[in-house]
Amino acid sequence: MSEQQQDPTASAPTPLPLKAFGLAIGIGFVAAAGGSILLEALHLGERFFYRTLPTFFGLDGVPLWWVLAMLVIGAAIIVIAQHLPGKSGHGPLTGFHFDTPPINAVSILVAAAGSLVFGFVLGPEAPLIILGTTIGALIARRSNEETVKAAMLLGGIAAIGAVFGNPFVTAFMILEFIALGVMPRALMMPMFVALGAGYLTQVGIGSWDGFGLHPLFVPDLPAYTTIDLSDLGVAVLASFAAALFAIGARTIAERIDAMNTRYRTAMPFVAAVVVFGLVAIAVLAFDLEPAMILFSGQGEAMSTLIDETAAGVVIAILALKALAYAVSLGGGMRGGPIFPATFLGVGIGVLFAILFSGTPVSPLATAGIAATSTAMIRLPFTSAMLALLLIGGAGMEVAPFAIIGAVVGFVVRQRMDRLGSGAPEARPTH
Repeated sequence: MSEQQQDPTASAPTPLPLKAFGLAIGIGFVAAAGGSILLEALHLGERFFYRTLPTFFGLDGVPLWWVLAMLVIGAAIIVIAQHLPGKSGHGPLTGFHFDTPPINAVSILVAAAGSLVFGFVLGPEAPLIILGTTIGALIARRSNEETVKAAMLLGGIAAIGAVFGNPFVTAFMILEFIALGVMPRALMMPMFVALGAGYLTQVGIGSWDGFGLHPLFVPDLPAYTTIDLSDLGVAVLASFAAALFAIGARTIAERIDAMNTRYRTAMPFVAAVVVFGLVAIAVLAFDLEPAMILFSGQGEAMSTLIDETAAGVVIAILALKALAYAVSLGGGMRGGPIFPATFLGVGIGVLFAILFSGTPVSPLATAGIAATSTAMIRLPFTSAMLALLLIGGAGMEVAPFAIIGAVVGFVVRQRMDRLGSGAPEARPTH
């Protein structure tokens, strides 16, 4: 989609009728509720297949053969989804899609379940969006085409807002999309209203406690209250490394995706075997848990990464996770690119804190998250806000490091795109 130049001095859009805001409230509430339920279902599925079932069968932890079996089952589910209407939809390298026909929703959600529940390295953004856009389309199904398109956009925005646990990360995303000219300016306020209505489903109203928040934060980080000049210098270096690392993973993913277009049925199984091999290296060579390489990298895996003190082990985790991420991005899996990128950003921060002894990890992790996220999705303001949300518990002094990481990540991504080493930036369609 081509960029549209916006005149900042232009008059405001024609005021929307009140029914547009009523539609935004209704769709936002329902779509965000659906998003919360989907997130919980994915979480329960992951726990069932990787904790409950192994315990039920008396296994000691999660053996490698179990990991291989789960990944192959996930690949089989993805292949089944490819034969349903919609053929599992767009891959995670193509951006955020708010215009997918509702008839395609089942295949996309089935493929996402096969990907996310069974251990591939992606986040939940894509299935949340397709669920939200489908809900929006169903609610507005008796309306004209333009209203249905607007409803799909409102639903997709509200649903993806459920994953951040804070509506303002998604609000920043909306503003960036509008600034790029790829979301309609006229729907800015209805989208904001939909986000607010959706947030109510999480925190509750009155005696209703809501579905609960899905808080995003990096645990166990030390407080950071004083900014040193040397910390800023190390953060710039870490940001460059993080951006290059993320772009490297994306470039590998693009090569794999090119093969996936030719061998669509075989590639999910090939990806399953490759990810298993990476997990086996982590377990056998570095005595790591499989979860360090599988999934998006949130929760316990992040805590383990932060506690690591050996540079060689951190490098191994980063390399294996990045390769599993690249395979998942390009191998036919369905999900989102953001959350594994944040794991890599934290890992770069941990690595540079080890290499530059005495430099606190909290600001470096902040810069790393902002840099990797920006390099992947090319949304610097959203990425900086996400980094601040994840690391803000260490103190608001990390805010300048989020900006450093986002700016460096954006500049590096722009430069690599010009050199032909990166794909065009991921953008929404609507």
